[in-house]
Amino acid sequence: MKKSDIVLAAVLGLVIIMAVKYFLPQEPEQQGLDLPPETDVQPATGEAEEPVIRYPIPERPPHIEQPITGPATTEPEPQQKESTEKAAETTVGNVPENPLPTLDDSDDTVRKDLYTLAAKQVLDSLLNLNRIIRRFVVTVDNLPRKQLASSKYRSNQAIRGQPIVEKDSLGLYLSERNFARYDAFVDLLESMNSDQMIALYLHYYPLIQTAYEDLGYPSAYFNDRLIDVIDHLTDAPDIGGRISLERPRVLYTYVDPELEALSAGRKMLIRIGPRNATRVKSKLRDLRQALTGK
Repeated sequence: MKKSDIVLAAVLGLVIIMAVKYFLPQEPEQQGLDLPPETDVQPATGEAEEPVIRYPIPERPPHIEQPITGPATTEPEPQQKESTEKAAETTVGNVPENPLPTLDDSDDTVRKDLYTLAAKQVLDSLLNLNRIIRRFVVTVDNLPRKQLASSKYRSNQAIRGQPIVEKDSLGLYLSERNFARYDAFVDLLESMNSDQMIALYLHYYPLIQTAYEDLGYPSAYFNDRLIDVIDHLTDAPDIGGRISLERPRVLYTYVDPELEALSAGRKMLIRIGPRNATRVKSKLRDLRQALTGK
């Protein structure tokens, strides 16, 4: 598979990386984890069938321009022409087309490429940058589900501080001041160049697909799942106004049963607030357009 112009979620999922289970902080991060298949997924037995692909990976997403080499005014010398052609074959967006590492040895390479998308300090403070591709796949796959995987398998660091909840004569409700706790994640997502994110995702797609199969989907295509998850999030209803809460036990839950029944990903869009949700949806639509052309 060819690498597209310039340098991921992996990162699309950065896209999707902000999810936090209800309102509690996550458990301290553990290193060197073996990420298991989700408990309700039974690994297939026997020979895996070829997946039916609905959204094939594009060689070059529609809105990513070809590498610019500049206009040629004269025919290059043979040696210069050979050098230029070789560079065009092995370089995309000034990034060499190097062989992919193995999935379990990919962290250093992926981490280095991610640092071209945003500042190292910012990425280190917001994301869990070990077992990166496996975490990304688990996070994306779980967003349309009722609950996310255990916090120790997620791509994001814990949200700092406690949830900001207020109380009046009508009961508990989510304070608008709580939305600012997610600003850093949304700012990071919005700041990253979409072309570079897509190109990095396409480059590492073979490893991403392997991680998805290891999760328990040997006959499924991860890019299909990603597009479905993006659609699930961008189609989420816009929730504004007062968000009433209750606390039957340790965790806060929504009083409105329709909100409580939403997926983990759609609840995340409520928690980050209407403005941040609009920003996230806009970025997701941009990424979807790049991957599908529509």
